Amino acid sequence: MKKRICLALSAVMLAGSLAGCSGGTSGIPGDTQKAEETSKTETAANESSKGQNEKPYAGTTIRVLSMTGQISDAIETYLNDFEDKTGIKVNLELYGEGQLREKCTTEFLAGSSTIDAFLMSPLQDMAAYSNNGWIEPLDTYLEDPSFDWEDFSSAPMDQIKIKSTGEIGALPLYSSVQLMFYRKDIFKDKGLTPPATYDELLEVCEKINDPANNFYSIACRGEKIALTSQFSPFLYGFGGAYFKEGASAFHTPENLEAAKFYGKLLGTYAPEGILTAGYSQMTQLFNAGQVAMCIDAIALYQTLVDANESAYYDQVGVAPIPEGPAGRQSYKQVVWGASIYSGSKNKEAAWEFLKFVGGSDIAVYITPMGMPTFRDSVWKDERVTSAMPEDFIAAYNVEIQAETTNQYGLPRMTAVSEARDAMGEAIVYSIETKGEGSALAGKMQAASQKVDQLLKDAGEYGADYPYEE
Repeated sequence: MKKRICLALSAVMLAGSLAGCSGGTSGIPGDTQKAEETSKTETAANESSKGQNEKPYAGTTIRVLSMTGQISDAIETYLNDFEDKTGIKVNLELYGEGQLREKCTTEFLAGSSTIDAFLMSPLQDMAAYSNNGWIEPLDTYLEDPSFDWEDFSSAPMDQIKIKSTGEIGALPLYSSVQLMFYRKDIFKDKGLTPPATYDELLEVCEKINDPANNFYSIACRGEKIALTSQFSPFLYGFGGAYFKEGASAFHTPENLEAAKFYGKLLGTYAPEGILTAGYSQMTQLFNAGQVAMCIDAIALYQTLVDANESAYYDQVGVAPIPEGPAGRQSYKQVVWGASIYSGSKNKEAAWEFLKFVGGSDIAVYITPMGMPTFRDSVWKDERVTSAMPEDFIAAYNVEIQAETTNQYGLPRMTAVSEARDAMGEAIVYSIETKGEGSALAGKMQAASQKVDQLLKDAGEYGADYPYEE
């Protein structure tokens, strides 16, 4: 910026000196010469002022922390444009997810951090960061008409709010929902359409299953900790929940029915080895041509349609997950958000960066990569519609707009890993016994008791439960 100001001032001085020199030989009357000199000076000054007004943050440097991945690739792709437009210099630091969390926490605890803006996982970080006062409320910034906050109408606001005040603490950058992926060629050969209900799901599975030829109807996570999030739409689909009134509800009749159904589905129609299958195994089973359907997180899609990963990349269909008795219950998670550090000395400039990272260009970049934006308008953007098949867009819109009580997909508590282990053990038993095991109710009761004890140990039981159920 300093160089540009100096150049503008030099232009003013040069214009004045040239006018003075020409005045001695031109024969122009003095008043006219002065008027022209004044006009030239004012024009140059106005141009200089205009340049400064267009870049009100010129000379400002902000420090931004992000995790590596598609989102950081998008930021780096457009960062020069952002800096040229605003005059803001961005020092961007990239870390793995665990390193990012550790870096932010360590600096914030020290109380002398120079971080201005940072990316974080609201489900994991919002409570801790906001309870310590590290997050700047965004409500006033969101009134900025150039940002169009109303375009984020599908975002689950409770996940990005500061609990103590109810204010927005993070911009939701992209989402995760569950979708059903299926082999279009298999369905066409069998004359089938994607199942819309649990009953239809079982009917389709029965028609497709062919264990004798090592071909199975469906894959869903069966590993005891990993399965919890993918079991959640079935749990809520039967009208169940993880908690009720601050205590575990895992043993309730609704949840028992969900466990029986999940056990029957995978125990009867999934490949052998499903009990050790997590996220990565879902893509392996589908891409190897071993299963006809897979219900899992939206992020699987890019691997399924990668010609370098699968021989069936061009046969991948996408549909909403089936509805249970209590409706369609895919979770809606804010995977990553962007926040301003409350101790930042450059909050206005940091907001400009948040507008940039939450803007349409970034959203268009990451959405076709399986990191779908919450910006409603982007789903009509030709850059997205031309890059993604209609069934993917339609399925996502069904899931993101559906009413659901399964907002998080996981039990919300401090000892979440231990709770997932306990509950997952009961579901594994159900899969092993195809949903018919006589000990299932007792195992789910025991899991509930363990979860309740974990809640008590953390001071989160009953009236002290700090999360929304």
